[in-house]
Amino acid sequence: MKKKEIVLFHPRTFHEKNYRNFWIPYSILTVGSELRSNGYDVCLIDNNLEALDGNEFSGLVNKILTDQTLFVGISCMIGNQIREGLEFASNVREERPEIPLVWGGPAPTIIPEYFQRSSLVDILVKGQGEATALELANHLSNTTRHSINNIGGISYKVEDKFITNQDRNLLPKENFARYNYSILPTEKYLRSDEHINDRVLNHFSSQGCPYECGFCSEVALYNRKWMPELVDRTIDEVSDLIDVYGANGIKFYDSNFFVNKKRALSFARAVLDKGWDIKWAASAHPKNILVCNDEELDLIKRSGCSRILIGAESGNDEELRYIKKNMTKKDVIQVAERLGNLGIHGSFTVIIGYPGFPEENIERTLEFGRKLREISDLHEIKAHAYAPYPGTPLYQDAIRHGFVPPKTLEDWADYDYYEVQTPWLKKGLNEQIIEFNKLYCPYVL
Repeated sequence: MKKKEIVLFHPRTFHEKNYRNFWIPYSILTVGSELRSNGYDVCLIDNNLEALDGNEFSGLVNKILTDQTLFVGISCMIGNQIREGLEFASNVREERPEIPLVWGGPAPTIIPEYFQRSSLVDILVKGQGEATALELANHLSNTTRHSINNIGGISYKVEDKFITNQDRNLLPKENFARYNYSILPTEKYLRSDEHINDRVLNHFSSQGCPYECGFCSEVALYNRKWMPELVDRTIDEVSDLIDVYGANGIKFYDSNFFVNKKRALSFARAVLDKGWDIKWAASAHPKNILVCNDEELDLIKRSGCSRILIGAESGNDEELRYIKKNMTKKDVIQVAERLGNLGIHGSFTVIIGYPGFPEENIERTLEFGRKLREISDLHEIKAHAYAPYPGTPLYQDAIRHGFVPPKTLEDWADYDYYEVQTPWLKKGLNEQIIEFNKLYCPYVL
């Protein structure tokens, strides 16, 4: 008997506007791996890789959907992924109207009320999706007697109304299957990165972040919860990327890889014990670097860490207090000095245009970025304009200062948080940011 199948679609991010590369889409890989390990066939489509236009979706839908397809899942962030997800969903609905359309990822989690108004949405998955997707597949394939109203973490359409079930707690990765890289053409995601190596693959080893930065979507998504893989599992996952796919560099996409110093150091020791000749990069809050002594940072460097992404956020201490960054400019300078002395590239990001602050703060922050570059020519600094993100601590404050939120799902599809979105920022700021980044962060352009 043919296995039941789930199709998972990852719309394009249009990364090329701001970043050189796109990477393994773990949002669908993690769900697909859990479903495959439980006996379901899965078809994963990453449109960053396929680069199909909307008018090509019909042929794709006809090719991949069968009588065994239980549901089509679409993962998206706010922005263009919503638009392309809707285009794909429209083709599914037209060709196979009986197949449920299930949406997950950051956008449906944070702005579910907008998705619930769409005729192209049947079920929404909130937050972590592995257990939810499996329970939903079991329900739709009649392998369980549980009613859909017992599946946590979803809302679902009944006639013209949505019913929302109880939330689901964030679970450790050890509860779920390891990433099954064979269900994607993983070798096609190998990238050259001059600050890491020439055969780099990405990996997520944790979800969430315990900090409360007021602008950050991680706060909205995970409510300051942080759930890491055990180090042994991370080593096993990275072993696959090295041994099977020939990676010599790993780019950790964790929001904050260095939350737990003991875990980070254990990973570094394990890399050295295995004798891997690799380079790796990850993100850190400045405080997580400052708690490491020189010997510990040297261990991290010797294990192959070649770049650390640091959220510097502002060149104004009052803004850092406002966003609850739990650090000062002095802390960032100290991190820049220590990384520079070690020969580790510091990739610093700053944000300009927080609500309620004077325009001169913008130039102070850009000047602070220039100062970080002066500390070491290894460092790069990228500037962003502040863009309000729903569910974050600063969102309502931005509205009080005149920001008008998008009114429809299609409006959210037009929302580009790399562009100026707030009325208090001057015209021409986008161009100023572009010129700054050309000078101080050419790597990503």
